[in-house]
Amino acid sequence: MAHFLRPPRRRFAAPPAALAALAALCLLAAPRARAGIPAASPTPLSPTRAVAVMPLTLHISPDVTSASVGQVQPGQEVAILRVAHGYAQVFAGRSGWMLNRGLVLLNNPKAAEILFGAADDLEQRAEQFSGERRAAKGAARLYYQVYDEFPHSFRAAEALYRAAEITWQLDTAGGMTRSSGFSDYDRPSNRLLRKVVSKFPKTQWAARAEYLHLREKLTCSDWAEKPSCIGKEIGKMRSYWHHYPKSPLAAEVAYGIVYREAAAVAIYNHSGPHRNPGKARDYRRKAYNSIADLQRRWPRSTWAARAALLYFDLQQGIPVGRHQGTPAASAP
Repeated sequence: MAHFLRPPRRRFAAPPAALAALAALCLLAAPRARAGIPAASPTPLSPTRAVAVMPLTLHISPDVTSASVGQVQPGQEVAILRVAHGYAQVFAGRSGWMLNRGLVLLNNPKAAEILFGAADDLEQRAEQFSGERRAAKGAARLYYQVYDEFPHSFRAAEALYRAAEITWQLDTAGGMTRSSGFSDYDRPSNRLLRKVVSKFPKTQWAARAEYLHLREKLTCSDWAEKPSCIGKEIGKMRSYWHHYPKSPLAAEVAYGIVYREAAAVAIYNHSGPHRNPGKARDYRRKAYNSIADLQRRWPRSTWAARAALLYFDLQQGIPVGRHQGTPAASAP
């Protein structure tokens, strides 16, 4: 279980205290419901497991005007203790009542599809409204629930990858830094990416997960100052290509190689401390060969068109990045 994708459960005295203790005991003792097996009506002694697909408010009693005792977020699991008069009494780290809606029972035959759809909806919302971290985190939790609860579903591999990708995006955007106490290896997103590779090896999702790892290894900040880094980055990209020749991202990786080779031509031709016409000629030859190979393998891709621009730039003597007005280090 990836605890970093699920809110921690905190202990507290819920009114009445005996009910909260009983509900917690029920969660430990009750068997996990299987998808597709009808469940009996929930009771405090036989809770039904469910996952929220929308933010829900816990109330002290079955009345929306009663005091709030907490929140349940999308992707969070709850145990339904009883249902009455349109309300559900649940245990979600604490006991309380909520409107009986927005809860997907895990014994619902369509649960995996519903949770995946809810996750995709939240992910789209996060993309449309820049900086909507709450929606992104909810999507990641929901995706992970699909993998965790339905590991044999055809959605499982993609769901785990999407949970990892969203978490990786949040991490790299500044949500998880070295100062937070996590090394690069132990970052939540990297743990999830490794799980994708180990649980679903030789799939497109493993290839995508490894590509995100690859991007973190391309660490040269300024090629003009350290042109030798270009060769190291090309080596890492070729290694990825060797391990995942049928990766859905192979054309993009091939373009990244060509881009770096073309950049090296400009750096070694430039009048400065790193000027080396011999290396410039060698990288030019490599770039032409790489461009021809990319256009042969993926002739109708956007990357083939961008490679054609690089070929034009090399022939015209235009430094890489001049059209975009960006430094070479911003390459794919």
